[in-house]
Amino acid sequence: MDDPSGSPTSGKGRASLFSNSLFPSTSPKSGRRPSSPSVYSSSPPSDMSSSRSGEVGLFQQTSMALQSFAIESVLSASAAPPRLPVAENKVPLSLPTTTKNFRGFVQKSGPMFWFQDGVEATLMWQDTSWTLMWMAIWAMVSIYPWLLLLAPSTILSVILVMTHRARYQDTMTPNIVRMEVPKSPSSKARSADDKALTASPAEVLAYSTTFPTSTGEGFVQPPLVPNPPHEGTVKYYENLRDIQNMMRMIIDGYDLLAPTVPYLNWSSYSRSLHILQLALLTNVLLFFIAPYLPYHAVMFLAGEGAFILNHPWTKPALEGLAKRIHTSREGRKLIKIAKEGGHKVREWIEQDRLDDHVWERGWRNVEMFENERFLPSKRAASSSGVVGGWSAHNLRMGERMPWTKGPDGWSSDQVEVLPGHKIDISRQVAMKLEPGWEWVPGDEWRIDWGGSWSAVGVDDEGYVYTDSSWQKPASYAYGHGGGVPDYPPSIFDMEGDGDQDTLVDDDGESDVRSTLPPLSMGVIDHDPKMRAETRRRRWLRRAVRTSA
Repeated sequence: MDDPSGSPTSGKGRASLFSNSLFPSTSPKSGRRPSSPSVYSSSPPSDMSSSRSGEVGLFQQTSMALQSFAIESVLSASAAPPRLPVAENKVPLSLPTTTKNFRGFVQKSGPMFWFQDGVEATLMWQDTSWTLMWMAIWAMVSIYPWLLLLAPSTILSVILVMTHRARYQDTMTPNIVRMEVPKSPSSKARSADDKALTASPAEVLAYSTTFPTSTGEGFVQPPLVPNPPHEGTVKYYENLRDIQNMMRMIIDGYDLLAPTVPYLNWSSYSRSLHILQLALLTNVLLFFIAPYLPYHAVMFLAGEGAFILNHPWTKPALEGLAKRIHTSREGRKLIKIAKEGGHKVREWIEQDRLDDHVWERGWRNVEMFENERFLPSKRAASSSGVVGGWSAHNLRMGERMPWTKGPDGWSSDQVEVLPGHKIDISRQVAMKLEPGWEWVPGDEWRIDWGGSWSAVGVDDEGYVYTDSSWQKPASYAYGHGGGVPDYPPSIFDMEGDGDQDTLVDDDGESDVRSTLPPLSMGVIDHDPKMRAETRRRRWLRRAVRTSA
């Protein structure tokens, strides 16, 4: 093994790249294996053998040098990227320097915010014709990507035309209308009537044929030069306002990305491992699929979609569509299928991290139902233990317990409490298991987000809402406002769901189908005055067979 002093990462006694490769010492270090037998072998003196051995030795030395260079490059890149500035090269923190730079940034950041405002105005359809023009330009670029090569020269031409119009103002229009030769460029007299005149295309054609040599430069203005706004001016405060909004934008972007950190920092090993596996699998698939992707269509749809999504009509249309999805039977079916699909993916990820002995012994899900009742805050009294809003403390005497094993809430197999524990509104429910079963180590109670036990689905928190008598289920708190319907779904909204609800556990059938009597056609099960006053959701925990 090499001497540590010659390691690429060592700070002291770092050897040269070619000192150990191209020009090796005649007396190699002890314990170091010779690079080639042909170099150090005692062959008979011969011109041919010495020439051949020299070629082989040079080839091996060159290969060793390349390998050392590659290893050193990788190690140095991982240790300290040379592209990043080091602390010694940075200007130290200074209040005068900060004040000077900030003042200059406020004064000279106007073009950046002007460009930002232009992009936002284009995307927000503040000028319909302007936005449509850019949509057409993007469509042409999507079809012919080589048009992007024309962008630099086109931008330069537009800048020159705009600066020309700023310096040489238009005086041709009033002359065309009056059929007169333009005045001298030095003349600055311009009446109000000249500004109001407009020429038609026919007048322009007639003027060009009558005075073909009269171009008319117009009134010459001073050339445009950089003129940063001074402190105290309106433009200065506008730039300061834009800087303030840019700071808020950076803060919002940081807060938007911060929740993704737990998925990437290996705080949950199985979760980050699955993300890594998915990323690698995606790379492999894209490696074979990428050559066949229609990039022109992808560019076209992505660019035009950005314009369409920012149209003033798009947001109200999407809100109406979302409301329609939540209130229609087909929409609720789609939401239910999507939630169950997401729940299956989460379950698959959780099951993948189970130990092998759990699969070998066999395991099952133990279910527990949490029951709550709603009580308005004005009727809640702290002395009686009643809590306003949704709470298990609001359950009436003689009705369901806060926690029950059966979905109907009246199962005779009540929760058996372990000695020294008390069942309360908590995720950690202490209960006994049947003989021969034990809890999976490290697994805790979790909410059934999919809601496969309910024919109407569940809300974002896993609840199913019912009326005061635990009837008329819905996946939303009807009668409580908040943009949801004021009534539960009718019987006909749920017809045909019986064939799709085959994923319900054998030990926990839904009580929805048992509490919904068949209705004749035309009868609507709606009561405008009713509202959801009770709700329940299912908790699951895995249990494994004991080894005995």
